[in-house]
Amino acid sequence: MDKFTNDLQDFDPIKVGVNLRFERNKAGFSISKLAQDVKISAGKISYLENGQRSKMQIDDIQSIADALNIPISNILNDDALIKPPIEKYYGDIDLILQFIAAGLLNEAPKLIDVLKQKLNSTESKWLQPALLFIEAELHISSGESDKAMQTFSFISNMNGHHTLLNHYKVRALNALACNSFKKHHITDALLYTKRALMFSDKNLSAEQRSNTYYNMSLLYGLVGYTDIAIMHGKNAEILSHDNTVYLTEIRFSLGILYMIQEDTEEAISYISEALGFYQKIKDITSIGNMYKCFYTLYRIDPHKYALVRTFFELDYLSVLNSDSVVQIDYLHTWIELMLEQNQFDHIGRYIDFCIETVDKMPARINYKTYWLASIFYKMTKQPIEMEHALSTALNYLDQSMVKEKAMILFELAKLREPESNSLYFEVSSLFQTFINDSERNRTLDQLLNLIPSLRY
Repeated sequence: MDKFTNDLQDFDPIKVGVNLRFERNKAGFSISKLAQDVKISAGKISYLENGQRSKMQIDDIQSIADALNIPISNILNDDALIKPPIEKYYGDIDLILQFIAAGLLNEAPKLIDVLKQKLNSTESKWLQPALLFIEAELHISSGESDKAMQTFSFISNMNGHHTLLNHYKVRALNALACNSFKKHHITDALLYTKRALMFSDKNLSAEQRSNTYYNMSLLYGLVGYTDIAIMHGKNAEILSHDNTVYLTEIRFSLGILYMIQEDTEEAISYISEALGFYQKIKDITSIGNMYKCFYTLYRIDPHKYALVRTFFELDYLSVLNSDSVVQIDYLHTWIELMLEQNQFDHIGRYIDFCIETVDKMPARINYKTYWLASIFYKMTKQPIEMEHALSTALNYLDQSMVKEKAMILFELAKLREPESNSLYFEVSSLFQTFINDSERNRTLDQLLNLIPSLRY
C-alpha cells in the first residue's frame, strides 16, 4: 500500500466526498457494508461523503479504494486537489527536456535557471518531481549514469499523489528498468515495470502508459512468457495509435512474439505491416528497420522470401553505410544465421567488410565481429586465422564480459594445446558444455534482440 505525504488538507473535501459517493454507489456498496469491510466507522465515511473534515488519513482512503477495487486516483484525483496552477509551466519543462535530448547541454541549464526564478516556494514543491527528472536527464547526457539512476530511484520513491508526480514516477521507474535491462538484470527490470504499472492510471498520458506496457511485453518475452508478452504488447498497441512510429515498433515486436509462438500467419501480418510503413518513410533509420523486417520474414519462410537471401548475398554490402552501427549489427545477425545453416559462400566477404569498419565501431561491435570470424574460421578449418581472430576479440572485452573472455580463452587453449589431457583442461571443457547447455535457445535470443529496446 502506497503512503502519501499529501494529507486530506491538500484536497477539496466536497469534491473528495462527491468522488467517494459516486464510486461507492457504482460498486454497489452501502455505507454500512463498506464500513464493515474496511473497519472504519460508518459515521466517518458519511462525514467524508458530505464534504466534512474528519480525522481520516489518506491510508484510510487507500483502504476504501482497495475495498471498492478502484485506484485511489478515482477518489483523490487532480480535480479535487487544492494546488497552485502549475500547468502553465509544463511547456517550459518540455522545452528543457527537448534541449537536453538534442544535446544542447550548455543552453539547458540556462532555461532551468529561468524556470526556477519564476517559481514561488509552493510551486517549487509541486514541480519537484519534474525538476529532479530534468536533473537526472542532465546526468545521463553528461555520462554520469550512476547519479542519474540515484535520482530516478529517489523520484520513484517520492511520497504523494497527483498526476504530475505519477507521470515522473512512471518515467523514472521505466528509466530504471532500461538501466537494468542494459545490464541484463531482467528480473529487476521487470519489477520496475510492474511498479510503473501501479501508477499508470487513466490520468497519465497514453504515451507513458504505452511505454510501460511495451516494456513489460519485451521483458516477459525474454523470460519465456510469450502469452503474457503478447497481451501487454496489444495493450501498448491500443494506446499508441497517435504515434505511428511507436505503433510500428510495437507491431513489429508483436510479429516477433507471434513468430516465437509459432503463429506464422499473425507473425507475417504484423511484420509485413511494419515493413510497409518503413518502405514509405525511406530515411536512414527506416532502411535499417526494413532490413530487420526482411531478415525476420526470411526466417519465417526461406522459400517464399528467397529474394531476401539474394539481397543480402548480392546487394547488402553495396548499400551498407560503413558508419552505421545498426546496419553492422544486422549484418552480424545475418552471418549468425548463415553459420547456423552451414552456408559459407559469402561469409568471408561479410567478415572482411566488418573488419574494415572496426575503427568506426564501438568495442561491443568489434568483439562480435572477431568472435563471429573465429567461428567461421573454425568451421572452415582455418586455425591460424581463427587464433588471430580470437586474440583480437580479447582486446575489445570489458570487465563485465567474463563469460565471453572464458569462452575465447578456452577456444585458444584448444588451438594451442589440442592434445591436452590435464584436469584443468577437462574442467574447462565441462564448464563450456555447462554454459552452452544453460543458455536459452540461440534462435530465440536472436529474435528477441531484434525487438526495439525499452523506453521511458
